[in-house]
Amino acid sequence: MALRQLRCYAEASARRPSLLNEQQRRAKAASRKLIPERLEIPERLIIYHFGRGRVGVLAVLKLTSILVSAFFTFFLVPSFVMADKPIGETVAVAVAGMIPVLFISYTTAPFVTHIHVHLPPAARVSRPVLERFVRTMPASLRLTVTTVGPIGKPRYSSVTVGELRPVTGKRSGLVNYMRDTKPENATRKWYMHRAVGSFMVQEGLQKDKRFGRKGKVDGWIWDAVREKIQSNKA
Repeated sequence: MALRQLRCYAEASARRPSLLNEQQRRAKAASRKLIPERLEIPERLIIYHFGRGRVGVLAVLKLTSILVSAFFTFFLVPSFVMADKPIGETVAVAVAGMIPVLFISYTTAPFVTHIHVHLPPAARVSRPVLERFVRTMPASLRLTVTTVGPIGKPRYSSVTVGELRPVTGKRSGLVNYMRDTKPENATRKWYMHRAVGSFMVQEGLQKDKRFGRKGKVDGWIWDAVREKIQSNKA
């Protein structure tokens, strides 16, 4: 009798995991039906492009300013010191060498070269589904904003639509979007670059244009994102 009861308990415990596995299998099958394995739209789309020529000019400006400052710092200043020039003249040459790199870095740091949007699987099923998603996009929609660093190297900032705020009159009009970088900077080491919090997105650029082989710019998505950001101002 005791053995029969133990056998019944064992059979009941064996049924429970199998029932749970069956429910999980059905849930996965249902999710596959809702979201196809091969989605029509890629996970990441470029929605803003500054233009190849403009990006090239921006990088050349930064590199040229660095070379000019290096020439002043490592050639002219030592030659002034060795020639026993007055201290005032030597300091003036050193300051003149630093002005170009500081000016270019300050004025071009906010300029955005690319913006990519990261789409959830549910929004990638088809073009009509994507359009409906964009019209009702959540504030948590993630963007990757690319700017150019001090030495011409790209810098990538991961932000959400809800973090960006439209601004005017910042940095002599060179910034039109900002975000709070204090939480991100708090997690960075002291020797790491500070997070980029100011952005300049040029308006009126050509939309839905193809750049090279990587696909076209879906500027209509950026238009919707910009309208959503404008609502964050309230």
